[in-house]
Amino acid sequence: MILRKEIKYRISLSEAYSLQQKLEKIMDADPHNGAEGYKIRSLYFDSLNDAALKEVLDGVEEKRKLRLRIYNAEIEKVKLEYKCKSDTDGIKKVIKLNAEQAAKMMGGDYGFLEEMDSDLARKIYLRLLSGFYLPRSIVEYRRHAYFYEVGDTRVTLDTEIKGTTMVDSFLEEEIFTFPLLPLDVVVLELKYNDFLPCFIKNLTKEIDRLPRANSKYVLSRLI
Repeated sequence: MILRKEIKYRISLSEAYSLQQKLEKIMDADPHNGAEGYKIRSLYFDSLNDAALKEVLDGVEEKRKLRLRIYNAEIEKVKLEYKCKSDTDGIKKVIKLNAEQAAKMMGGDYGFLEEMDSDLARKIYLRLLSGFYLPRSIVEYRRHAYFYEVGDTRVTLDTEIKGTTMVDSFLEEEIFTFPLLPLDVVVLELKYNDFLPCFIKNLTKEIDRLPRANSKYVLSRLI
């Protein structure tokens, strides 16, 4: 099991633009970037007593999240993601679903997970059932991503971060959302396995601030 480091910053649009110009020269761009990046939409699940929300608000070191995720509103390609994090170390496990299975989960029907030939699916099923998990909120944003083979390094810039608690709209093509951060604020994430290459680390030295927690899920629950 490989734990990945995740470090997050909030930066300005001008800082993001400057950083993006440099990243394009030293890293490979995600092929889905395009001119405006690609859109990510996540539907977060939480327990009856809001365990995932409280873990972040209470500053608990061990955190777990369950979410459905789609890209560019492609509803037939849904990912069920189980994310575990300890401080800046984390691991994400993924199960591929279709729109019908995603719709079942949105309605609180998790039985199909128990029937899948997957230990992870059964583990998620038991967690959903025992904690009385239900959909809580949606987060949507645009992302530009860059990667470097050494350390499986990935740098992402997230803009237009919005959310809603109208969870039934997750599989719709267009959804109504509210801004979760000012439109001139960008979330920068550095993700890597063993070490962050020096030339990428040097770029972040120009960002004159400390890393900070940036839970999009928590922001969406505090709308």
